[in-house]
Amino acid sequence: MPNFAADQTVYTTPWGTQLHGDSLDLLDSLADSSVDLIITSPPFALQRKKAYGNEDQDAYVDWLAQFGEAAKRVLKDTGSLVIDIGNAYRKGSPTRSLYPYRVLLKFVDELGYHLAEEFFWYNPAKLPSPLEWVNKRRIRVKDAVNTVWWFSKTEWPQADVNRVLQPYSKNMEKLLKDPEKYYKTSLRPSEHEISKHFGNDNGGAIPPNLLQISNTESNTNYLRLCRELAIKSHPARFPNDLPKFFIEFLTTPGDVVVDIFSGSNTTGMVAEQLGRKWYSFELNRDYAALSIMRFLPSIPAKAALRLYEKARENAVSLPSEARALVPDAIQSAEQSFRHAEKELHAAEVQRKLKFEHIEELEHRAEKEQATAVGTGRELVAAMQSAGEEAALAMERQSIAMKRIKLEAKALATAHAAAAALDNFYGPAVVTLPDGQTD
Repeated sequence: MPNFAADQTVYTTPWGTQLHGDSLDLLDSLADSSVDLIITSPPFALQRKKAYGNEDQDAYVDWLAQFGEAAKRVLKDTGSLVIDIGNAYRKGSPTRSLYPYRVLLKFVDELGYHLAEEFFWYNPAKLPSPLEWVNKRRIRVKDAVNTVWWFSKTEWPQADVNRVLQPYSKNMEKLLKDPEKYYKTSLRPSEHEISKHFGNDNGGAIPPNLLQISNTESNTNYLRLCRELAIKSHPARFPNDLPKFFIEFLTTPGDVVVDIFSGSNTTGMVAEQLGRKWYSFELNRDYAALSIMRFLPSIPAKAALRLYEKARENAVSLPSEARALVPDAIQSAEQSFRHAEKELHAAEVQRKLKFEHIEELEHRAEKEQATAVGTGRELVAAMQSAGEEAALAMERQSIAMKRIKLEAKALATAHAAAAALDNFYGPAVVTLPDGQTD
């Protein structure tokens, strides 16, 4: 078992633990040869400093190598280290930095890793950068690819392509239905032999090492809660499908997955859903605590805020502490909804009274026919005032209707939280007095 200090634990789940601290210290707490996969996206060696911290290009390779050396000790012989590294330009020059390749050479030549395979993460939604060379001077194209190094401790890491097969293309599906109609076994000009086995249905297509994954998440539970609570989210986030691919490819259920620069802890959340044990390390306690939002599906924002604030100081145990807040959240939402109903009813009554008053003034005006100048002016002024009051009453009713819709949504969210937690973690286990569980 890992030997982490109590104050390093931010929150725990049935499958994993989010920890706060220096990753080198936290890696020291893991036993030798105990981890199946370390997948991470370290702060890149960019020219502009980021809020989450990033190293200078000149010092970057040696800085990252410290973590590579510590990671190698804890990896099993069948284990892998996957590092997502962003590319960069040299300072003041429209030429590329070689730091990603220096990392590769350092890890292989000096640390003794094997390069199992290089991957390239293509993000079609990536914004043009850097501005100077791409947008302003227009002398370079948009950089839309990150390099992903798949390192292994030995030459034979655990891996199974069958776990990450992709759907066949429509053309391939047609070929599989009638192979002889679409191709003939022969020797191609490239001297590759296409045999009859090409027409076998293997359950899916083998993926390429170019992973096309758009990083456009906008409606995740993490971002929803950050928006509702007006808390700034972590600025550099993995898309779920990137760690998902490597976790499925390089591990099996029950294996141990670690992210040593976890940020918003996408890796831990994906590992949780895939049934892998996980440990996530983050130097910034606030970021580590905020990542708890990924593990609170459908929970009301106020309840999530209580857990986030606790996680900033002490350890939170999920899902039990989240489940404990659900009844209070439902009760609070019901009270707010009933209050909104009363406000709407009061607004509707006021609007009705104001329009009835206008009708009375109109009837009075019709009867008097403005026989006296003074009376006519008074009626005009009264009708004008009544009209303004009616308009305000309608505005209040409109506001009340919007609020009741919001409160109804909040109430529905509160009721859905228990089911969402069960769906994410599994049904709650209740301990009976005789020690049995139900």
